[in-house]
Amino acid sequence: MNKIHVQKQLIIEKNVEDVWEVMGNQFAQVHLWSTNFKDSKPSGRSKFSGIDYSERITETNRGETIQELDSFDSTTHTLAYHISKGAPSIANHASAVWSLKNNAANKTTVIIEFNMETKGFIGLLMTPLIKKGMGKSAMEIAEDLKYYVEKGLPHPRKRKDI
Repeated sequence: MNKIHVQKQLIIEKNVEDVWEVMGNQFAQVHLWSTNFKDSKPSGRSKFSGIDYSERITETNRGETIQELDSFDSTTHTLAYHISKGAPSIANHASAVWSLKNNAANKTTVIIEFNMETKGFIGLLMTPLIKKGMGKSAMEIAEDLKYYVEKGLPHPRKRKDI
């Protein structure tokens, strides 16, 4: 068993509430702006104030995944989830924490963290490659979010996929 953690951050030229509206309040509509997701929809009963579902069902290039919220806080602009279906076969556990830091009137830092616990000897051997891929994915999500919130359109690489 090997634990992998990656964290990427990016400054978005919008106020924290505008960014939270997309990243947090519209958690289940991630397919509208993120290159990683082809489709997404809300599911599960409400467990947190401010949101009327507890998971999102998404369609990716690898198939269907379910991200189940572990926390959702509109005050601190932080959410955490784990993948309850569709995690890579090499993973014992995969989770994420997405958070925002209010820098100024129109500057917000988005912080995307991914965590994975791999299994077996192959997981241990694959750690550098997995970590690189997770880092690329985290940065891509941050860039996609920045572009969408600032310009009101999906990132050009997302539009290319449509």
